Amino acid sequence: MTEWSVVPAIRVPDMSAGIEFYVDRLGFRVERGGPNEGNVSLSFGQARMMLDSVPTEYYSPAYNEAINGRIGSASALALYIEAPDLDAYYARVGEQGVTVVDPIADRPWGQREFTIQDPQGNWLSFWEALPTDDEELALT
Repeated sequence: MTEWSVVPAIRVPDMSAGIEFYVDRLGFRVERGGPNEGNVSLSFGQARMMLDSVPTEYYSPAYNEAINGRIGSASALALYIEAPDLDAYYARVGEQGVTVVDPIADRPWGQREFTIQDPQGNWLSFWEALPTDDEELALT
């Protein structure tokens, strides 16, 4: 039986630049596709996402027009990606010159996280769970 899953797609005006950012600077891995294709599947651990170039011949003219109307506009959406060894990853992102929207910090809802912005203005929040009181006691 197929399980439900969500695979976000980020529209990029330049596939080569999109791949460079997500693979070279953030450490995602290309699963399928490449710089000369209209769709690239990426992974980061167990997280999956796609890059789609715009416009493309396999969408309808009306859909391409709607996509083009949204490119470059701010989005309230943020993708949350669970990442092991968050502090080391935060250091890597900083070394790559990625725009940090919100620096790494512990949150009252039990997560340590930070948020970056990609070249299209999309936000990605990387996080890890903070240890619970029981986990902290077990370590002592």
